[in-house]
Amino acid sequence: DTDPTLLILAIAAGVITLGAAGIATGLAAADGRADLTTLAAVGASPRLRRVLSLSQSGVIAGLGALLGAAAGLGTATAVLFALNQAYAYVWPPPTPNPITVPWATLGIVVVVVPLVAMLGAGLLTRSRLPIERRPAT
Repeated sequence: DTDPTLLILAIAAGVITLGAAGIATGLAAADGRADLTTLAAVGASPRLRRVLSLSQSGVIAGLGALLGAAAGLGTATAVLFALNQAYAYVWPPPTPNPITVPWATLGIVVVVVPLVAMLGAGLLTRSRLPIERRPAT
């Protein structure tokens, strides 16, 4: 209960997830700038850019957190299974290492981190769309 290892791992996973979501959202926003300009030209509200950035960040951070949690749980299960198999031929047999899931830490990483990423994207995205000229073709 007093070991801060899981808390440190949750904070590290959160920082990595937020950084990756921020980078991916910024790249997606830069790639879709011309599309946002077209949407503004046809009468889309200025709030659309913020909502689009918010949803992109939620999808990116949510999928990243879910895939990362699944990969981490799968890896931990495989390592514990292999470790328990290594002691299969030892006499007397030692108590096998149990597979325990840190549900609170996993919940923070999978639920809270994407919500924080969405909040950051919503707060840091300008709602006013820039006016750009497209080159004549």
